[in-house]
Amino acid sequence: MRLWLVCLAGAIVLLLARAGVSSARADQLAFQGFAGQAAANVSANLQGVRDDFVMSPAEAERLGAAVAAVLNDGTAVRAVTFALILLIAGAGLEWLYWTFAAAPLRAIIATTATTPRQAVVLALRRLALLGFGLLVFTSSTLATAMILPWPPNVDAIVIAATALVVALRGAWIIADVVVSPHRPVVRLTGIQDHNSGFVVGSVVWLTVLAATAILLPQLLTTVGSAPHLAGAIRVGVGGLIVISLLAVVLIVFRPRSERSNRRRRRPRFPGAFIVCFVIVATAVLALAGGGRIAALLVDIAIVAAFLGASKRIVLFFWRDTTASAEEPAAETLPDMLPLIVLSAVRFATLLIGIAVAILIMRVPFTELAAGSNPLAQLALHLAETVALAFVAHLGWIAIRFAVDRRLRRLAPLDPSSPPTENTRLLTLLPLLRTTLAVVFLVLFTLSALWTLGIQIAPLLAGAGIFGLAIGFGAQTLVRDVISGVFFLIEDVFRIGEYIEGGTSTKGTVEHISFRTVALRHHNGPLTFVPYGLLGTVRNDSRDWVIDKLNLPLPLSVDSEKIRKMIKSIGADMALDPELGPLIREPLKGKLYRVDPGVKIFRCKFMTAPGCQFEIRSAALRMIEAALAESGISFAGGAPQTILVRRAEPVSITSG
Repeated sequence: MRLWLVCLAGAIVLLLARAGVSSARADQLAFQGFAGQAAANVSANLQGVRDDFVMSPAEAERLGAAVAAVLNDGTAVRAVTFALILLIAGAGLEWLYWTFAAAPLRAIIATTATTPRQAVVLALRRLALLGFGLLVFTSSTLATAMILPWPPNVDAIVIAATALVVALRGAWIIADVVVSPHRPVVRLTGIQDHNSGFVVGSVVWLTVLAATAILLPQLLTTVGSAPHLAGAIRVGVGGLIVISLLAVVLIVFRPRSERSNRRRRRPRFPGAFIVCFVIVATAVLALAGGGRIAALLVDIAIVAAFLGASKRIVLFFWRDTTASAEEPAAETLPDMLPLIVLSAVRFATLLIGIAVAILIMRVPFTELAAGSNPLAQLALHLAETVALAFVAHLGWIAIRFAVDRRLRRLAPLDPSSPPTENTRLLTLLPLLRTTLAVVFLVLFTLSALWTLGIQIAPLLAGAGIFGLAIGFGAQTLVRDVISGVFFLIEDVFRIGEYIEGGTSTKGTVEHISFRTVALRHHNGPLTFVPYGLLGTVRNDSRDWVIDKLNLPLPLSVDSEKIRKMIKSIGADMALDPELGPLIREPLKGKLYRVDPGVKIFRCKFMTAPGCQFEIRSAALRMIEAALAESGISFAGGAPQTILVRRAEPVSITSG
């Protein structure tokens, strides 16, 4: 959950707004002075870049003449000879090391990792062997370079070349161990197979460019006395780095067919555009002379990128490589440890980013400890807010995980089965989780504002007045929410139960929110009913239900015989392995009334809610079969009406 990150951003904005309101006039003057100084610096830096490119050809020509003179006097031959000795010494000692370490390395490469944690262990062992080999090469090369009597200024060139080789090999070792293009089973990232080799090559190429941009200009400045040529090479290699980074971003973020066919839930802003914008903006700022601002932008971009990828990186170690290549969802994790580790990683990333920003802005430690510098105060407030967000997020993780684990343990709802006591928990726990999330958000916001030095008493008073106004203006909403609270407290209905409201709305409860309840009608439509309009609620799915049915039979049947037959059918149904567990009271029947030409027998039984339809159908089938076996048929047609005329009186006279 990144809710605490959003709250942190809001707190930063409020802090900056508070600082701006408190000293608006002073900030305006300071900004004008800073803008003028920045414009002057940008103009001077651009003029310096132009001078470097103008004067670099002359310096290059002079440097070439000096190199030609060195080649003619035999110094180059001695330097090349010493370089070969240096290479032989470093490569020979490393070859001797690999005669013993090659077998363990092959055993590590041949081992198959079944879990990400085993892959990490194998990667660390492989990195240790390769890294120690590089260490042997580096130490032997430097030791030999210190012993040999190099010509003037050649030792600096040798050290720079050695550093370039070490940087190149180190970057290749780390990229190869992490990406592992030839052994996907020990890969520590989610990179696809067709991109693994490209990633390793890109890392090595960018490392070569970065090392060249650092070492070669410094070497030209100290050894060749060509500062303008060094500046031109630095700008040229920097431009090549920018072009390479843009090419890598465009290749990595290129649309794939499987991604294009997948429907997304919501449109996303293109990530390639954001990354390219950061790269170009950093290059422009560095070229214009805003080195600190460019470094600060890079720091923010790296922190944001790592925060975005932290979930995939951390949950990768809880992924089952034999079952799925995707990282598990947070809701299906077996314990809270991955979520706690994820939160700790994000917290540490933010603190490191803040510390790097302080170093970039060169804030003295004394001012940082005393809090006299505005930037130091901002950094301290940010650190306190991040720590508060970390603690709040840990508390929210514990509560959410407890609720989700309880929900996973409950049996899922089956529409054909009667509701149980678990349905009440399935109804209330999601609402409890949402309520606690809102409470945590409010408490964290108030605490963050208090930490940043903003008085929250006026905010609470204003919120009370605003809430009172909202209450008067939204009486229906308040009525719905309060009615829903009492409905849930009194356990009037649960998810999966069939209810009928006072507004003639009826259906199965599918979803419960703070204001409405979603009822699925037996014909299919889904109706969202506010709690305030439910009125009197009739719950047809609670505890038990009694179902009654009438049997019209001829007047000639024996009533006692029919009663015993129905009772016998009820006893047989109670012993049935499928119908018996659903019956609370067995089927019984008795003579209900006698109409002209027909006897009405009333049958009834008690069963679990929702099962009466199946029990009634089975009872009718068995009664029909028993009546057919006894030769008794149902009374056909409408009830007969017999008219009896009253006889006229007859007078008898005596004879």
